[in-house]
Amino acid sequence: MNVTGFHCEALGGASVTCPAAVTPSPRKKSLRLRVSALNKEWLCVAVAALCLSAHAAREWENEQVNAVNREPARAASFPLAKAADALTVEDPATPYRIMLNGDWTYYWSGSPDDRPADFHKPGFDASRWFTIDVPSCVEMRGYGIPIYTNIRYPHQRKPPLIGTEYNPVSSYLRRFTVPDAWQGRPVFIRFDGVYSAFYLWVNGTYVGYSEDSKLPAEFNLTKYLKEGENTLAVEVYRWSDGSYLEDQDMFRFSGIYRDVSLFSPPPSELRDFHVTTRLSDDFKSATLHLTAKARALKGKAANATVKGELFDAAFSRVAMLPELKFALTADGADVVARCETPPDQKLSPRLWSAEDPYLYTLVLTLFADDGSQDVRTCKVGFRRVDIRDGKLLFNGKAIKFKGVNRHETTPENGRTISREEMLKDILMFKQNNINTVRTAHYPCHYYWYQLCDRYGLYVVGEANVESHGMGYEKESLSHVESWEKAHVERNVNHVENYKNHPSIFMWSLGNEAGPGKNFKVAYDAVKALDPTRPVHYERANEIVDVDSHMYPTVDWLYERGKNTAKPFFLCEYAHSMGNALGNFKEYWEAFYSSESLSGGCIWDWIDQAIWKYTDRVLPDGTRERYLAYGGDFDDKPNDGNFVCNGVITPDRQVTPKLIEVKRVHQNLVVSAENAATGSVEVWNRFAFTDAADFDARWSLACDGKEIASGSLGALSIAPLTRQNVEVPVPAIQPLPGAEYLYRVSFHLRESTLWAEKGHEIAASQLAFKPAATPVAASKPAKIPALKLTFDDACVTLRGRRFEAVFSRASGTLSRLVYNGKTILEDAAGVVRGPRLNTFRAFVDNDNQWGRWLRNDYFESGLTQMGYHVRPLVVTRQDDSTVTVTATVEACGFKSGRFTHVAEYRVSGDGTIRVRNTVTPAGKLPVLPRMGVRLMLDGALEQMAYYGRGPWENYVDRNSGSDIGFYTSTVTEQYVPYVRPQECGGKSDVRWVAFTDRSGRGVHITFPKPFFVTALHYTSEDLEGARHRNGMERIYNPLRPRPEVCLALDVGQTGLGGASCGPIPLEKYILRAQPFDYTYILRPCSDSSHETLSALARER
Repeated sequence: MNVTGFHCEALGGASVTCPAAVTPSPRKKSLRLRVSALNKEWLCVAVAALCLSAHAAREWENEQVNAVNREPARAASFPLAKAADALTVEDPATPYRIMLNGDWTYYWSGSPDDRPADFHKPGFDASRWFTIDVPSCVEMRGYGIPIYTNIRYPHQRKPPLIGTEYNPVSSYLRRFTVPDAWQGRPVFIRFDGVYSAFYLWVNGTYVGYSEDSKLPAEFNLTKYLKEGENTLAVEVYRWSDGSYLEDQDMFRFSGIYRDVSLFSPPPSELRDFHVTTRLSDDFKSATLHLTAKARALKGKAANATVKGELFDAAFSRVAMLPELKFALTADGADVVARCETPPDQKLSPRLWSAEDPYLYTLVLTLFADDGSQDVRTCKVGFRRVDIRDGKLLFNGKAIKFKGVNRHETTPENGRTISREEMLKDILMFKQNNINTVRTAHYPCHYYWYQLCDRYGLYVVGEANVESHGMGYEKESLSHVESWEKAHVERNVNHVENYKNHPSIFMWSLGNEAGPGKNFKVAYDAVKALDPTRPVHYERANEIVDVDSHMYPTVDWLYERGKNTAKPFFLCEYAHSMGNALGNFKEYWEAFYSSESLSGGCIWDWIDQAIWKYTDRVLPDGTRERYLAYGGDFDDKPNDGNFVCNGVITPDRQVTPKLIEVKRVHQNLVVSAENAATGSVEVWNRFAFTDAADFDARWSLACDGKEIASGSLGALSIAPLTRQNVEVPVPAIQPLPGAEYLYRVSFHLRESTLWAEKGHEIAASQLAFKPAATPVAASKPAKIPALKLTFDDACVTLRGRRFEAVFSRASGTLSRLVYNGKTILEDAAGVVRGPRLNTFRAFVDNDNQWGRWLRNDYFESGLTQMGYHVRPLVVTRQDDSTVTVTATVEACGFKSGRFTHVAEYRVSGDGTIRVRNTVTPAGKLPVLPRMGVRLMLDGALEQMAYYGRGPWENYVDRNSGSDIGFYTSTVTEQYVPYVRPQECGGKSDVRWVAFTDRSGRGVHITFPKPFFVTALHYTSEDLEGARHRNGMERIYNPLRPRPEVCLALDVGQTGLGGASCGPIPLEKYILRAQPFDYTYILRPCSDSSHETLSALARER
């Protein structure tokens, strides 16, 4: 006899289900025994007895069994003591819920065969077990290893089988006592999240089983409890058949990783309710609809009434719902009733949107004739989502969803994320113009949705369904009939749990799980539950309401915008792995080209790297740690650092990528060809907010230094409109050669939940070209004399407080001294003067799909560049300057090569004007960069420049970096991407200065804007490092050099998105061609803006 999951169904509808295993086989089929009234009593007793002794069935390898005795899914709500307790902004306090978080007794086993099978039995000796904190991912506490894979399953690929060779099992024990105040009331337990499947016992008695690690699992414990102390036993399997549907791109963990709690409703309870709002076509009036489910829990029938009250944000009552009547039955089945606000209570609500997340409070109170009183509450937002004429409308407006995909992750705790970390994410979203989040690729902790409701985020709620490792063809589980139940249950339970949240504007059936018929069934089930929201699923656009795609080119997006049959939502784009987010501005230009393009979500929000500790002990006594990714835990298979794709760091710090997101996403955009005319255009891209709600400010800068500023007051510009606005034009006397830039910004007028008063939400920098004024000709300064000497090794030029030495062997500047300070000097055969350079430490977008830039560059032979030097040519000029011409053939080990002619024109005051002409020859790839690199003395740590900043920026990611005057240090230029790579670049640089603490150093001017990178690492250092602080015996760590490693580039190829997406746009690709560029070296002894900018104007 082979039986799994006996289900004894009595004629009266009562049932007992247990996981029974008699001669278990790899594949078990459920056996339902339908019995007559005569036999039902003895058979139920027999089955129940079997359940007690045979709890170890393999439900975790049966796709047809997803739960045993688990409560039906419902919207999260907990019984309150009285209605007044509901009138609070935060989670209401209740005496009828207690948390079981904290220390649990714990044992880890490497496989199911090794687990302590009887640990749930009374009297089991667990005195030598360990203690673990709940919630937590056990791998982050040293039990087993974190495993990162993107697509490949970390277990065998034979669905639904997992096997026992390596499938760790976590055994948990926890004692608790039911509060005295709960006597006579039912008691339930709630697990908010457990990876990946678990069995539950109380006081040695089997309670049930659950899988779907991302949704709550609730069980009725009432009949298993005793007076005094009770014991919970939880057996958690790292992998189960459910893991085949949880193949998301992330570190794989296990354990009780979310909260555990007990709660106690009254004997007659309001089990669930569904709130929807319906708005009139003019959005001025509304009705509120309520569907409620009540039941009796003590086996006795009861009559009950539910009273509903709606309160505004000030907790004034604005409506009362008609009373609902329930005749509750003794079998505990749900009884359903519905109502809506009556016509005589006309509601004219303040609507909910991400711009104005106004929430009402609904308070529901059940009164039953058994003495029960059950108070429940939820927040209500009045809003409507429509699809009309191919547009996705929110409250009637075709707004743009400016979003990110977000994993729940923290480097300390893996998938266990605190409420404080959730709130930090929300605040960072709001402060950086992110209005949408896709819960990629699973439901979040229920508190996350409360925050989104309150702070104002549009949410794409995604079900926990991804079977990427099975592909999209016939093997895909989306096609397999036996997996239909799991696909549908996960989607239905997802909707049931989160249906009342106004922030969720669209459901998503899952991610990368194939296009099969199981998703059509899931879609139909979701729409039957909730017809008010559209449904998305990228792999089967034909069955859902909104089309989608992943990682298209910008041109593709423009073309898709011409199709107005259905709205389009780009669920993943702008893959932000490492130094990335190129072409982001162009994506949003495309989004705004069509109202059918509703926006999209960046992949993704946060790098998922986690802390790993080395054996080194730091001076403060702590162990050194570093951010680890796939492969760092000897995890196989793994996908390396593909887990690090965020616009913020793993520990939630801002990166230059996030700065770009904020600027490109901003909803107030100012433009003008010349702000000096006093007229600019303001485009208000908000859907519901007038620009007058913000303070507008202006400023004018000369060579990056602000010289005038003021307030524009409140500019009244209606949502989704453009308007010309007059702006102040200060009277100035333009400096010859100076550059003027005008800036308009918008700021919060008052403090909000998410930012302080004055927070900048938008800014635009504009050209300001004042009328030229006549300038009297100045008498040229007398140029000091130059002393020129030669020998077999070098050419030396000396003038006023400077010395320049040119090496005949290297064909470049080998020593430079200004004002007694050594700027650069060759040492031990290392060339530190300017030398042609085309190499950069490849960013992740250069390395991934197809390795488009890296592979071609390495195959070209340019990584092993040989420099063949021709004799120096020295010429005295009529203007008392000396020109040293150096010609170097820079050759790769294949046919590709460059002829680099550097003409150094040296003046007696130390000015060295360097003109570079570069002629390519042979077969050459796309060039990562073109310019020169040199190494400056390490004392020149202070950096001041006029260009884009202060953040790192690149040619296709610099919208968020205004042109200005910035001061910093070379050390601070390094950007700590989890995998070291090219970083710290600055585009559109007009000039830069490197000085020591006394202000002595070198000033470098660029007649045409340049790209500058200054670090304490060479590109080769960055390319060769796996981690910045990795263990030396395993990894190649990154150690800073004392010198300043400086790269001066006339051009660099953009960043693009090719780690998973398109390469840079053609206009941002640097191809081999003749180059002609100039930079000017000068001594400086004062690092003030006035001195440095004056030097730069001496062209």
